[in-house]
Amino acid sequence: MDNVKPVKQKTVVFQVIEQLKQMIATGRLKPNEKVPNEYELAEMFGVGRSSIREALKIFQYLGVVELRNPKGTFICENSNISSESLLWSMLLGKKDFTDLVELRLVLEHQGLWYLMDHYKTNKHLLTSTIDKLNQEVKNMDKAIKSSDIQKRIEADYNFHGHIIEVCNNNIFNNLYRTMKLFMYEEINTAQRGLEDTTSVIQNHIDLIESIEKGDFYRATEKFRKHIKDIDSLLDAGLKHEH
Repeated sequence: MDNVKPVKQKTVVFQVIEQLKQMIATGRLKPNEKVPNEYELAEMFGVGRSSIREALKIFQYLGVVELRNPKGTFICENSNISSESLLWSMLLGKKDFTDLVELRLVLEHQGLWYLMDHYKTNKHLLTSTIDKLNQEVKNMDKAIKSSDIQKRIEADYNFHGHIIEVCNNNIFNNLYRTMKLFMYEEINTAQRGLEDTTSVIQNHIDLIESIEKGDFYRATEKFRKHIKDIDSLLDAGLKHEH
């Protein structure tokens, strides 16, 4: 039978991790709850303490558990969980910038909706967010004039981050921060071939004006055009590199 593959035995540490994941998923272990100590877990799973210790180290690195001396090991809140696993997934996977651009579109589209619809009665949120966006445009303009590529990219990244922050969603924020390495490369690649960088400033100003007017559909249209332009520039930039 040609398609039959050898069965791979899971390591003891991997099996311990699976068991702990199951305990968390079913609610047997809850956020801020103390994890049984090494002796108890070893007896519970029928394995050596070294395997338990190794599994807990992996969970601690990922931010799933934290050591609180002298009390013991506790399950973290979801807001404290590291994005390391997601970052490594991106690093080791196919580096498709187009997919990242599309993910940005989804996150920021939700941010725009919250800003202009869900929070339309919250004038303070609207005003403070617009102030932040205008400041990043000024930072962008200053960086372009001084030919400071790093600060220009940082301002562009922060601009879009402020829109996502409006959702007040820790997963969205963590996801965007995790994408930072790729976002910097994406922005740099997209803008590298621009002969007139003033268009970068104008695109962001147009988006702010739409937000100020409370026109969600116009803002979405402007934003989608901005993303489409980035996608086209990325495609041209990547082809040029190859």
